[in-house]
Amino acid sequence: MIKILNLKSKKQAAKTVAAVLSLCSALALPQTVNAAPSVTELAAYSGVETQTLNAALAQAQYQQTIIDTMTRPYEGKPWWQYRKLFITTSRIQAGLQFYLAHEKTLRRAEQELGVPPEIICAIIGVETFYGRNMGNWKVLDALYTLGFHYPPRETYFSREFANFVKLCQRENWDINTVKGSYAGAMGMGQFMPSSYLNYAIDFNGDGKVNLFTDIEDAIGSVANYFKGHGWLKGHGIYYPALVKGEATALLKRQWELSGRELYTAGVSTKVNLSLDDKMRLFAYELEDGSTGYGVGLNNFHAIMRYNKSPLYARAVYELSEFIRIAYNHKLQEQGQVVPPPGRLP
Repeated sequence: MIKILNLKSKKQAAKTVAAVLSLCSALALPQTVNAAPSVTELAAYSGVETQTLNAALAQAQYQQTIIDTMTRPYEGKPWWQYRKLFITTSRIQAGLQFYLAHEKTLRRAEQELGVPPEIICAIIGVETFYGRNMGNWKVLDALYTLGFHYPPRETYFSREFANFVKLCQRENWDINTVKGSYAGAMGMGQFMPSSYLNYAIDFNGDGKVNLFTDIEDAIGSVANYFKGHGWLKGHGIYYPALVKGEATALLKRQWELSGRELYTAGVSTKVNLSLDDKMRLFAYELEDGSTGYGVGLNNFHAIMRYNKSPLYARAVYELSEFIRIAYNHKLQEQGQVVPPPGRLP
């Protein structure tokens, strides 16, 4: 059960909540059309009682550092700088060791849910360095701060605040002890509360869903998230592209482009892509000041459902490829047969 403040009376509780909400108003940035829903609306949205949400609000603390961090995310860097944060020898080697140590579970996830091991490894590698860095922020404070003091995304984060309270009720967690990222993401795969509620699964059959210390559950849940967001087993993800001429119009089309339209506009790829499938052209800033291009397919879009940044999606894809290559080299050293990629364009 969620631990709430031991207030002496309903009157005292009401005064405390009123004071907290007053402080919220004083500290908050100017209101926008994206202002946080009311507690009553959040209760209706989440199915959590208003009294329980108010009790959680009364315990949460505003953290200015979280606002500061949110305004200068890693994703604000150019690609060539962002890439260096995640595509490193240490992360690739740790990914290989994670793969080898949990290969049986990864293979079962691939068989049952359709997501290749290297993608699952890459997600956990980018998110938490294979469980080493899962965040030290109180999730309660993170979601409260962003949900009620960060107007650009108050609607999203206030709902995640309500989802977190609901999750704590379901899992019988102490609401004050759960730790995660500055954005309120939790566990090895950094699931937001809504994702934890909807996609986290008990993959080892012990009757519990634990993404913090149970690696089997973490692996199965990442795969289940991708399955739930349209991952196509055996299909391609991302391919470098050569663009002749101006690309602005193509970039603006986002996921409405077809392979036929790309090729007609003069874009070329080493692999022949489907003429009718929807895809998207991306531009990435390179270290020499030039621009590199690539085409993301449906599975790249699925990665972007995990994190909407194209930088993030490409980092996950590239890390997965390095892990896959490292794994294949390991098989060759052991004299084993290396499986083909098995991907269609």
